Amino acid sequence: MSWYDEYNNLLDDFTNTIEEELLQYVRGLILYGSYKREQEEPGWIIPGTSDIDLVLVVDIDDINVEKPPRRLAKIGEALSVFFVHPVYAPILDLRLLEYTDLPARIGMGFSPIHAVAAAQSGEVILGKNVLEDFTYSEKLLNRSSKIIIHQGFETIKRGYLHRELGEEPVCLEFADIILDIAHAALASSGIFNLVRPEVPEKFDLLLGDKIGSAGVDIVYEAKKWRMGSQKMKPSDFLRGSLQLSQAVMRYIRNPFNTEKP
Repeated sequence: MSWYDEYNNLLDDFTNTIEEELLQYVRGLILYGSYKREQEEPGWIIPGTSDIDLVLVVDIDDINVEKPPRRLAKIGEALSVFFVHPVYAPILDLRLLEYTDLPARIGMGFSPIHAVAAAQSGEVILGKNVLEDFTYSEKLLNRSSKIIIHQGFETIKRGYLHRELGEEPVCLEFADIILDIAHAALASSGIFNLVRPEVPEKFDLLLGDKIGSAGVDIVYEAKKWRMGSQKMKPSDFLRGSLQLSQAVMRYIRNPFNTEKP
């Protein structure tokens, strides 16, 4: 079975399960991210690395009202097989939200930045794109960007100081974090609808002059690590990741200061 078949089968199986067992509770099942983009223009999926990004918004107000602890039991039972399946579990990136959780709040795994991206570019599989019903202030989105960048910097700093697993596994982890940091920096400028493979080019175009060429090189190298075509020495990439995350921290705090690190 090809990777493309695995992705298609997962989406079909997941959608069929929702339709057969949970449809009465579904407000919206929304596909976004690189797999969604793959359907429009091939070349966005990195087999073994890219996920199928889905948002499932459920309304449980009428589920077993007299026994609240069981309200999510049926949903959990229906979805549990996908989280333990040896093929599907690594591919599926599911955000399960109760409708009352919306609008997305800072601190949740599905942040306002993710919500805006899925609202702008998401493809409705079931129900409707309920994420379109909510708006977020510029201040809130900017704060959400800062939190993602700060958390990424702290994770990189810890990983850089404690490389017990060796350099290459840490580099793979750093690559994802760097692309998330770069995406968050772009989101602070109002750009949300991006998938990871296209982040470096947009980052270079819009923020390269402010961050500097060395930092931009790290963002490009992060994409190469995800694609298995890296050229930079692991030690240089790790050090550069720490420096780039610091530079983005400085930028997000004072975007009008164009002094390069």
